[in-house]
Amino acid sequence: MNITSIGDLARTLQLQRDTGRIKDDLNRLTKELSSGVDSNLVQKFKGNFQPLAGVERGLQRAESYLVVISEHQLVVDAQQGALGTLRELGDISSALLRAQETGDPTLVTSAGYDALARFTSALGNLNTQVGGQSVFSGVATDQAALADVETVLTAIETEITTAGAATAEDVAQVVRDWFATGGGFDTVGYLGGTQAGSGPQLSDGEVARGPITADQDGIRTFLAGLAMSSLLGRDVLAGDNVERGQLAQISGFELVEANDEIINLQADIGASEGQLGRARAEVMAESEMLQMTRTRLVEADPYETAVELQSAETQLQTLYTITSRLSRLTLTGYL
Repeated sequence: MNITSIGDLARTLQLQRDTGRIKDDLNRLTKELSSGVDSNLVQKFKGNFQPLAGVERGLQRAESYLVVISEHQLVVDAQQGALGTLRELGDISSALLRAQETGDPTLVTSAGYDALARFTSALGNLNTQVGGQSVFSGVATDQAALADVETVLTAIETEITTAGAATAEDVAQVVRDWFATGGGFDTVGYLGGTQAGSGPQLSDGEVARGPITADQDGIRTFLAGLAMSSLLGRDVLAGDNVERGQLAQISGFELVEANDEIINLQADIGASEGQLGRARAEVMAESEMLQMTRTRLVEADPYETAVELQSAETQLQTLYTITSRLSRLTLTGYL
């Protein structure tokens, strides 16, 4: 017969408490060994979390910078792509020059229709948006950079009529004046704002260059050249095939010149791309360094943890052995 006393119950409760404590230690140490993170940071830092808090703030700041860099990269890429498209649209220059050389009015008119379609595409291309914001509108990102093709060409045609332009050079000069600073382009064509003095903050010591706007000189030159040939598709100088051919030639030369200016703008954007690449590399390097620092601050010593884990396992095994022996104790065995 087994005899249970008050002492036996107390001992059983103590054994249960010891078993629970050792199991908790085993779970804690196993978790520390697998994660590498100390489970008792309060004790580890002795209540002073300032070093860890500083590292966490640095990591959050680096993450914010990387988000800003990625967002600004989209704007820069969109601008670079748009200018590349402009150069492709401007390759009609050779067709315009050939049309004038042949003296065939049909070729001139056909080139004019093609130029009109390209001019429409160019304006739309410069109204490119990223995340609902116009990339060529300067500080006025909430509105289109340029007016639509009908608005622009109608305004130019009105100026041609007012000026009484009757030759190719007269028409070309009206178009140049309209796109020049202080001309109709500033009040009717360009709808954006001024160019931002600088872009967003990329890192603690790096500020992005401000994105270019659609009223840059190179873009004005390009649009003027393409507008001249677009007018050929709207019957400018109608009935005078010689002057229409001359206008095709002038337009072709203007577009050749504009191509070099667009390349210069692309080079400027390329500098911005390089800046973003450097900033991203610097912020990522800083983030990796902070991650390593954070790991060192919160890590649990793997050797010490392994020793403690082995000790806890031994304690638990010993406790199980004692419990097993005590559970088989009888009055006969006790006596």
